[in-house]
Amino acid sequence: MVESVAIVYWCDGAGHAARSIPVAKEFESRGIDVSIAGGGQGARFVEMNGFDQPDLTTVSVEGSTPRAFLEHTLFDLAPSAVKRTREIHQWLKREDPDVLVTDDVFAGLSAAAQGIDFYRIDHLTPDLFGPVWGTPLRIYNAASLLFGEGILVTSLWPDEPDPTGITRVGPLAQEGDRGDGDDVDDGSDFGSAGEIDEYDVLINPGTHGEGFDEIRSRLEADGYTVRTVGDDDWETKPTMTPYTEAADVVICTGFSSIADTVVAGTPCVIYPFLPFQKAIAERAEREGNEGIARAASVPDAVLKAKRFCESDESPDYENGAPEFVDAVLDA
Repeated sequence: MVESVAIVYWCDGAGHAARSIPVAKEFESRGIDVSIAGGGQGARFVEMNGFDQPDLTTVSVEGSTPRAFLEHTLFDLAPSAVKRTREIHQWLKREDPDVLVTDDVFAGLSAAAQGIDFYRIDHLTPDLFGPVWGTPLRIYNAASLLFGEGILVTSLWPDEPDPTGITRVGPLAQEGDRGDGDDVDDGSDFGSAGEIDEYDVLINPGTHGEGFDEIRSRLEADGYTVRTVGDDDWETKPTMTPYTEAADVVICTGFSSIADTVVAGTPCVIYPFLPFQKAIAERAEREGNEGIARAASVPDAVLKAKRFCESDESPDYENGAPEFVDAVLDA
């Protein structure tokens, strides 16, 4: 019987923490003790949702040239990785969980070394890619399944057949209520009744996006009301779905932002930059998912956002957190 769960999220990019939060809350709603760790850009979101966490060394992959990458690997990434692995190993030993859920390779190694059952969380499957990216992912999956209990994939296609060792669940979103706002009247987030004001477009650039200032300028020039996550008027929020729900359409890049959008029933324009983001967007375009579109350029993103603003089209997804927790507890 599972009575305690540890969650370790990867530290590079806030989306890894964002998808861990609904999983952690779902475990807690079932009476399971949850401890969580990770650090990096997503740490503040975890803390805003009421979870304490240790101060772990962060690891990032950097370098715009082969030499820069090699120097970064030798003098920063490798030493930081060793230190992070040691810290996670010690933390897991102290917490002594029944199960670990993680997308951090160092946490998986530490769990395997200590004999802790663990599940890997991901949003990618090899069928999304050709051999260049698909082959390494297949190798990583094989290693994870050799030492772990399974791989749980948060997906826009949860009903598709599961590859061996993989269980698909719906998108993992941080849900909230649009009426949870304070009763303020400053014109920024909430109306006088404490409910988030509606607007046309929410832009969520993510960590790696670019060109979003131009997208906003073009939309505003055509009379659309636009908000941008992370701009000077934005305050960090503990949960995003009340803000994605208040928009007629969201333009974003990463999968966690997509999840927060589609679970709220709001159309989503994916403007991808990284190879993994592009794979998700291209698959969504091929599948013709209702309420989801891929943008290939700034003008394309503007055009598709306008189309959604003028249509009744919307995605239909349930939060995948209950399915995720069921998969762990029923194993």
